[in-house]
Amino acid sequence: MLVRDWIEKNFKRIVAVRRWLHMHPEVGFHEVETSQYCQKFMQDLGYTVVQNETMQTGFICDIGRGNGPTMAIRCDLDALPIHEINDIEYKSQNLGASHACGHDSHMANILGLAAYIKETEQDIPGKIRFLFQPAEEIAPGGAVVMMEAGAIDGVDHILGGHILPSLSAEKIGIRYGPMAAAVEQINICLKGPGGHTSRPVESVDLIWAQSHLILSLEESVRHHLNEWERVVLAFGKVEGGHTCNVLPDEINMEGTLRFLNAELKEKLHQIIKQTIQSVENLTDATIELTIPHSSPGLTNDERCTDLIISAGHAVLGEENVVMMEESSMGGEDFAYYLEEIPGAYFRIGSNDGKTRDIHTNDFNLDERCMATAIKVFAESISQYFQAHRN
Repeated sequence: MLVRDWIEKNFKRIVAVRRWLHMHPEVGFHEVETSQYCQKFMQDLGYTVVQNETMQTGFICDIGRGNGPTMAIRCDLDALPIHEINDIEYKSQNLGASHACGHDSHMANILGLAAYIKETEQDIPGKIRFLFQPAEEIAPGGAVVMMEAGAIDGVDHILGGHILPSLSAEKIGIRYGPMAAAVEQINICLKGPGGHTSRPVESVDLIWAQSHLILSLEESVRHHLNEWERVVLAFGKVEGGHTCNVLPDEINMEGTLRFLNAELKEKLHQIIKQTIQSVENLTDATIELTIPHSSPGLTNDERCTDLIISAGHAVLGEENVVMMEESSMGGEDFAYYLEEIPGAYFRIGSNDGKTRDIHTNDFNLDERCMATAIKVFAESISQYFQAHRN
């Protein structure tokens, strides 16, 4: 098969691309050097880079002919503000930043795919749009910016992929329907008159109130929903107080609410508000709720899912296409594209035998995952346009 032969000859080249990107991570909307590297790679292949101010560090490149459909393939440019501790020759050179989510491999996948399409002179009776998106890790993030900039104007379908450390590198994972959760940022501020810790009865003990609130929210969400509904409410940031013997007058909590069933949104908001009111009555604290950001869940289009499954079977073998039983409760701004155009998103096995999870300071991957991804993308494109030739 042509794509396998091309990858075998060019795999070291793809690895070199990924390792350069890994060494030079940049966080969302600051991917200047990253974007320049990717743009030069595409220009050296003969692509025309299209970029405008709204895209910021993002850009697009098209290839194809005729009046057929347009398929977009998306990758993400940004790294995370995590200091890498790996002892590897291509360790991050930018202190405090690392590609701890595998976006370096995502870029290498698309750059490799673009090289394959160009260098093997693939016949595209339509158009492929390579979409290089900034700031996937930031809410609301780069997908919204790219859409506002016109990056998916005229696009008929879109595909994307993301590494998954729990799968080995020769496999992909996919499922019909929900692939990632809707995510809302939940900010809660508790206020009350502070006081001496020896006399909490004469003030409002916000630490006590905050403890009640976290436990009550967890219990209320579980109690008022059916057991099969997947919902996660958790707080990652709590700030309040300055010293051990003073009750604080303000505590701030920041967390996320994640759910798969979009119809639950209003009910969940009602549960949270009622729980806050009951804790206010119990503790005399004043509690304010804000939801500064909400992103949709990622739901795969059925026909595009069929396409990826068929492509995976063809180039990887049926045994290496894993039908995932459950959706991720993580968020993914690829969901914004799918609100506008049909598409699908799959997971790319990347387990290297060491990595625990994404977003960790020792994250790494089995680089053979890039060969897997390029094969699936290339075959998906081939089958997509073959269907439109017939």
